[in-house]
Amino acid sequence: MKLLDDLDAYGFRKGWPRWACLAVPLFYPSCWPVIVYRFGSWVVKLRWACLRLPLYLLYFPLKRLMELLTTIDISEYAEIGAGFFIAHLGNIVVGHHSRIGRYTSMHQGVTLGGEGGGGGFPVIGDRVYFGAGAKIIGGVTIGNDVVIGANAVVTRDVPDNAVVGGIPAKVLNFRGSSKFVHFRGQQGDSA
Repeated sequence: MKLLDDLDAYGFRKGWPRWACLAVPLFYPSCWPVIVYRFGSWVVKLRWACLRLPLYLLYFPLKRLMELLTTIDISEYAEIGAGFFIAHLGNIVVGHHSRIGRYTSMHQGVTLGGEGGGGGFPVIGDRVYFGAGAKIIGGVTIGNDVVIGANAVVTRDVPDNAVVGGIPAKVLNFRGSSKFVHFRGQQGDSA
């Protein structure tokens, strides 16, 4: 279940056993919008319209409450893989049709959004690290194991294992994200 992997991403950093992930919401408010996102994503995919509408009426005020409390806005239509981790509260936007792979880590101020005019939304690979203030704009593709540096503005595709920074973002090296993205099982176990 993706939500358990999301919560475990928080607990793993503290050295907690996997079962302790259920206590994570008590200690990490940055996981609250992730929990609400998972609920909303499930609701909009429900096949039974008779359940979808009443559950959406429950979800929508929860989403707005999370936006007010945390200033994090994650669209229920975004596709986000398991192990999604938000390090700090504050001004995070994940746009409507953004796609994010597994075990992604974000810091405050990150925006994943469309460029307007039908330019598309970002597609993010697995194990990507977003530094504070990073902006990914338009229909760009970010590879696996990528580091997006603080305040970088990415408007072009980024290859696997790249570390990018600057405005506009440029490839700085190919050291990858293994020192920045942490999750249970990354040492070759099945994750």
